[in-house]
Amino acid sequence: MPHISIEISPALSAGIDWNTLLPGLHQALAEPGWAALDDLKSRVHLIAHELCGAAPASQQLIATLTLTNPRPPQVCRQMAETLHAHLSQAIAAQAPGRWVQCCVFLHEVPKGNYLKQQWNLSAPMAQP
Repeated sequence: MPHISIEISPALSAGIDWNTLLPGLHQALAEPGWAALDDLKSRVHLIAHELCGAAPASQQLIATLTLTNPRPPQVCRQMAETLHAHLSQAIAAQAPGRWVQCCVFLHEVPKGNYLKQQWNLSAPMAQP
């Protein structure tokens, strides 16, 4: 169950079409068979207060890719690179004109190290 958590500067986030970017990202991760499309989950969090180094006008996008199912190291790396490429393209398209940093952290969590509960299991998932 891949989870993508994105923390982003508000001004940077405003220029990104998340309704296009996130489904495209999910498709890019699912097409090679790295994850089932219905298992991917993404969320975007605006940063309330930030400081990058000593530059108050700088902006950032920090994404964490959390994987709960074991995958070969090369697949994990390819998933993180795909995430980074999509996010970097979205930032570059804005021609930000100021210092912006885009980072992707890969976090693997063994199944024994998390808890999960679901509700409404009988409701069918929406298919695209």
